[in-house]
Amino acid sequence: MTTAHLDQTPLNSFSDGYGMRWYQPGDEDTWVQVQGASDRFNTITRELFIKAFGTDEKVLAERVGFLVDPDGHAIGTATAWIDPHWHGRTIGQVHWVAIVPEQQGKGLAKPMLSAVCQRLLQLGQTEAYLETSTGRIPAINLYRSFGFEPVITNEAERALWREVGPHLKVPLDV
Repeated sequence: MTTAHLDQTPLNSFSDGYGMRWYQPGDEDTWVQVQGASDRFNTITRELFIKAFGTDEKVLAERVGFLVDPDGHAIGTATAWIDPHWHGRTIGQVHWVAIVPEQQGKGLAKPMLSAVCQRLLQLGQTEAYLETSTGRIPAINLYRSFGFEPVITNEAERALWREVGPHLKVPLDV
Protein backbone atom coordinates (compact mmCIF):
# COMPACT_ATOMS: atom_id res chain seq x y z
CA MET A 1 0.00 0.00 0.00
CA THR A 2 1.25 3.52 -0.72
CA THR A 3 0.51 7.14 -0.01
CA ALA A 4 1.95 10.01 -2.02
CA HIS A 5 0.83 12.52 0.63
CA LEU A 6 2.48 11.92 4.00
CA ASP A 7 1.86 15.59 4.76
CA GLN A 8 -1.89 14.89 4.64
CA THR A 9 -1.92 11.93 7.03
CA PRO A 10 -4.01 12.48 10.17
CA LEU A 11 -2.45 13.78 13.35
CA ASN A 12 -3.73 11.73 16.27
CA SER A 13 -2.60 12.37 19.83
CA PHE A 14 -1.98 9.85 22.57
CA SER A 15 -4.14 10.00 25.65
CA ASP A 16 -4.10 8.64 29.19
CA GLY A 17 -0.30 8.68 29.56
CA TYR A 18 0.48 6.58 26.48
CA GLY A 19 3.20 7.83 24.18
CA MET A 20 6.00 7.12 21.78
CA ARG A 21 9.71 6.78 22.40
CA TRP A 22 12.51 5.98 19.99
CA TYR A 23 15.10 3.22 20.01
CA GLN A 24 17.65 3.09 22.82
CA PRO A 25 20.65 0.71 23.06
CA GLY A 26 19.41 -2.80 23.85
CA ASP A 27 15.94 -2.28 22.36
CA GLU A 28 16.49 -5.15 19.93
CA ASP A 29 15.17 -7.36 22.73
CA THR A 30 12.26 -5.00 23.37
CA TRP A 31 11.33 -5.20 19.69
CA VAL A 32 11.54 -9.00 19.76
CA GLN A 33 9.25 -9.14 22.80
CA VAL A 34 6.62 -6.82 21.30
CA GLN A 35 6.71 -8.35 17.82
CA GLY A 36 6.84 -11.89 19.20
CA ALA A 37 3.71 -11.29 21.27
CA SER A 38 1.90 -9.65 18.35
CA ASP A 39 2.87 -11.49 15.18
CA ARG A 40 1.47 -14.94 14.59
CA PHE A 41 2.72 -15.07 10.99
CA ASN A 42 6.50 -14.71 11.48
CA THR A 43 9.21 -16.15 13.70
CA ILE A 44 10.54 -13.13 15.55
CA THR A 45 14.19 -13.18 16.61
CA ARG A 46 17.01 -10.78 17.38
CA GLU A 47 18.60 -11.91 14.11
CA LEU A 48 15.47 -10.83 12.25
CA PHE A 49 15.72 -7.39 13.85
CA ILE A 50 19.34 -7.05 12.73
CA LYS A 51 18.51 -8.31 9.23
CA ALA A 52 15.62 -5.83 8.93
CA PHE A 53 17.26 -2.77 10.50
CA GLY A 54 21.01 -3.31 10.85
CA THR A 55 23.04 -2.22 13.85
CA ASP A 56 23.69 1.50 13.32
CA GLU A 57 22.34 2.91 16.59
CA LYS A 58 22.07 6.45 15.21
CA VAL A 59 19.80 5.24 12.41
CA LEU A 60 17.84 3.00 14.77
CA ALA A 61 17.32 5.88 17.24
CA GLU A 62 15.75 8.08 14.59
CA ARG A 63 13.57 5.41 12.97
CA VAL A 64 12.51 2.55 15.30
CA GLY A 65 9.64 3.67 17.51
CA PHE A 66 8.01 2.11 20.55
CA LEU A 67 4.52 2.72 21.83
CA VAL A 68 4.73 2.91 25.64
CA ASP A 69 2.06 2.59 28.30
CA PRO A 70 1.71 5.04 31.22
CA ASP A 71 4.34 3.05 33.15
CA GLY A 72 6.84 3.35 30.28
CA HIS A 73 6.59 -0.30 29.17
CA ALA A 74 6.85 -0.92 25.43
CA ILE A 75 3.54 -2.32 24.16
CA GLY A 76 3.85 -1.57 20.46
CA THR A 77 6.33 -0.76 17.76
CA ALA A 78 6.44 0.80 14.32
CA THR A 79 9.36 1.91 12.22
CA ALA A 80 9.87 4.94 9.98
CA TRP A 81 12.22 3.23 7.57
CA ILE A 82 13.64 4.59 4.34
CA ASP A 83 13.90 2.21 1.41
CA PRO A 84 16.41 3.38 -1.22
CA HIS A 85 15.41 0.65 -3.68
CA TRP A 86 11.61 0.68 -3.91
CA HIS A 87 10.79 0.44 -7.62
CA GLY A 88 14.03 2.22 -8.46
CA ARG A 89 13.66 5.14 -6.08
CA THR A 90 13.97 6.16 -2.45
CA ILE A 91 10.73 6.23 -0.45
CA GLY A 92 9.63 6.08 3.17
CA GLN A 93 8.41 2.79 4.55
CA VAL A 94 6.08 2.19 7.47
CA HIS A 95 7.65 -1.02 8.69
CA TRP A 96 6.94 -3.76 11.25
CA VAL A 97 3.84 -2.29 12.92
CA ALA A 98 2.57 -4.17 15.97
CA ILE A 99 0.73 -3.72 19.26
CA VAL A 100 0.64 -6.49 21.86
CA PRO A 101 -2.76 -8.23 21.82
CA GLU A 102 -3.89 -7.14 25.30
CA GLN A 103 -3.47 -3.47 24.28
CA GLN A 104 -5.18 -3.71 20.91
CA GLY A 105 -8.56 -2.07 20.40
CA LYS A 106 -7.76 0.90 22.65
CA GLY A 107 -7.28 3.44 19.88
CA LEU A 108 -3.48 3.38 20.14
CA ALA A 109 -2.64 2.42 16.56
CA LYS A 110 -3.73 5.75 15.07
CA PRO A 111 -1.45 7.94 17.20
CA MET A 112 1.41 5.45 16.75
CA LEU A 113 0.99 5.54 12.96
CA SER A 114 0.73 9.34 13.10
CA ALA A 115 4.06 9.49 14.96
CA VAL A 116 5.76 7.26 12.39
CA CYS A 117 4.35 9.23 9.43
CA GLN A 118 5.50 12.47 11.07
CA ARG A 119 8.95 11.00 11.62
CA LEU A 120 9.14 10.05 7.93
CA LEU A 121 8.30 13.64 7.06
CA GLN A 122 11.03 14.86 9.42
CA LEU A 123 13.43 12.52 7.63
CA GLY A 124 12.59 14.22 4.33
CA GLN A 125 10.10 11.74 2.90
CA THR A 126 6.88 12.94 1.24
CA GLU A 127 5.51 9.53 0.32
CA ALA A 128 5.58 6.08 1.84
CA TYR A 129 4.65 2.48 1.37
CA LEU A 130 3.94 -0.42 3.65
CA GLU A 131 3.43 -4.13 3.25
CA THR A 132 0.57 -6.07 4.77
CA SER A 133 -1.53 -9.07 3.92
CA THR A 134 -5.15 -9.00 2.82
CA GLY A 135 -5.98 -11.10 5.89
CA ARG A 136 -5.21 -8.20 8.23
CA ILE A 137 -8.49 -6.32 7.82
CA PRO A 138 -8.17 -4.09 10.94
CA ALA A 139 -4.67 -3.02 9.83
CA ILE A 140 -5.86 -2.34 6.29
CA ASN A 141 -8.72 -0.23 7.65
CA LEU A 142 -6.19 1.76 9.68
CA TYR A 143 -3.91 2.29 6.70
CA ARG A 144 -6.81 3.27 4.43
CA SER A 145 -7.89 5.88 7.01
CA PHE A 146 -4.40 7.37 6.59
CA GLY A 147 -4.76 7.55 2.80
CA PHE A 148 -2.80 4.43 1.87
CA GLU A 149 -3.99 2.74 -1.31
CA PRO A 150 -3.32 -0.80 -2.51
CA VAL A 151 -0.56 -1.37 -5.01
CA ILE A 152 -2.03 -3.73 -7.58
CA THR A 153 0.38 -5.11 -10.15
CA ASN A 154 -1.58 -8.01 -11.64
CA GLU A 155 -5.04 -9.55 -11.92
CA ALA A 156 -4.44 -12.01 -9.05
CA GLU A 157 -3.77 -9.10 -6.70
CA ARG A 158 -6.80 -7.25 -8.06
CA ALA A 159 -8.95 -10.31 -7.30
CA LEU A 160 -7.63 -10.46 -3.71
CA TRP A 161 -8.42 -6.79 -3.12
CA ARG A 162 -11.90 -7.27 -4.59
CA GLU A 163 -12.49 -10.01 -2.00
CA VAL A 164 -11.26 -7.74 0.79
CA GLY A 165 -13.22 -4.71 -0.39
CA PRO A 166 -16.58 -5.54 1.23
CA HIS A 167 -14.86 -5.85 4.64
CA LEU A 168 -13.28 -2.39 4.54
CA LYS A 169 -14.62 0.81 6.08
CA VAL A 170 -13.25 2.97 3.24
CA PRO A 171 -14.44 1.53 -0.10
CA LEU A 172 -11.93 0.44 -2.74
CA ASP A 173 -12.27 1.10 -6.42
CA VAL A 174 -10.50 -1.92 -7.94
